[in-house]
Amino acid sequence: MPRLPDFPADCTITFDGSAVPARRGESIASALLAAGRPLLARSAKYHRPRGPFCLAGSCGSCLVRVDGLPDQRACRTPCTDGLSVETQNALPDAAHDLLGVIDRAFPHGLDHHHLATWNGLANRAAVAFSRQLAGLGKLPGPERAAGPLPPAPREEAFDALVVGAGPAGLAAAEALAGAGRRVLLADAEPAPGGRLRCRLDLPGDPPLAWAGEVAARVASAGGELASGTAVLGLWRDGGAPLAALAPASGALRLVRPGAVLVCAGGHPQPPGLEDDDRPGVLAGRGVARALAEHGVVPGRRAAVLGAGPEPEALAARLAAAGVEVERVEVAEGRVLGRARVRGLALADGRRVRCDVLAVATPPAPATELARSLGAPVALDPALGAFALQVDAQGRTGVPGLLAAGEVTGAMDAARAAEAGRRAGEAARG
Repeated sequence: MPRLPDFPADCTITFDGSAVPARRGESIASALLAAGRPLLARSAKYHRPRGPFCLAGSCGSCLVRVDGLPDQRACRTPCTDGLSVETQNALPDAAHDLLGVIDRAFPHGLDHHHLATWNGLANRAAVAFSRQLAGLGKLPGPERAAGPLPPAPREEAFDALVVGAGPAGLAAAEALAGAGRRVLLADAEPAPGGRLRCRLDLPGDPPLAWAGEVAARVASAGGELASGTAVLGLWRDGGAPLAALAPASGALRLVRPGAVLVCAGGHPQPPGLEDDDRPGVLAGRGVARALAEHGVVPGRRAAVLGAGPEPEALAARLAAAGVEVERVEVAEGRVLGRARVRGLALADGRRVRCDVLAVATPPAPATELARSLGAPVALDPALGAFALQVDAQGRTGVPGLLAAGEVTGAMDAARAAEAGRRAGEAARG
């Protein structure tokens, strides 16, 4: 059962020439998971099988060629009827890549600079050949000729820019809009809500409908919800912060806000198992979101990795969708399978049969934007990652820069929303 019956396909895309049913607006990665095709790509150097992992645009495991344009994230590109998707950096395609022999021939790694060094001419030929094997696709053909240059972006002024429309960002924007501030609430996702879109309904989670209520309140105060808009960078210009925003469609935007609130959440972390780059290793929230919004059942047997309420809720949702589920709390061992996950061999001797490994561990804080303005970070040993350092009101110590939510460390949605509210109140003065 690739999809729940309440989510019928309503369009067709092609993947390496084969027709694949899909739902308009869902991502290519989602449609291919529903079709039982998690192998989307090959790695740049060793041609190892690759599939989507984060399902949120924060990794590069699902790059494909779309309508002739290379290196498009399958998890960020929406399906439309007739869309043509091709694998790249493979011969003839990712499912049957003859160049995958490189991975098997050099199991301990390939240093092409020391390949065939017994002869200078042979070494140069080997280096030239190995360079031809690596890459991420070919340049667009003439059918994708560049059009006219987009117009130069004009500066826009807002009282505040809130980065991220998850629980923390929504609460921060609500507090600011409630005080009459013009807020630009930007999120790369196509819809607001963040983890609330997973519909795991954990204790204390705000309802997903709250996202729409906040969007209406922001608009009524003269602000804007910019979904599908990535914040590319933050920097100081004349002493004041300036932000570059890239909508999914349309021209680049330059925004000069009075204050910046970074509520960007985090990036899913790979599980740390040997061979954990296999297709079928998926971020738990991405799995939950695809199931909730498009009825995608990612496999028949799933191992859900992680401890606490979130992995428990994910396991329950998958089980309710007809998936055989086994819980795994400790990530020690290796992933079995090559073209997709076939099981886990754990360090305690257990063997887990599965075709999906859903990683429901806390994300690594997405600190990049705040750090570009000088915000301090500290290593969080429990996460194995750096988190932003803030005070109780979300202040980073950098004038005009605040942060809240999982970008400052692991927390549930209720705590993230409360932290966002406090940061919004501090930002409005």
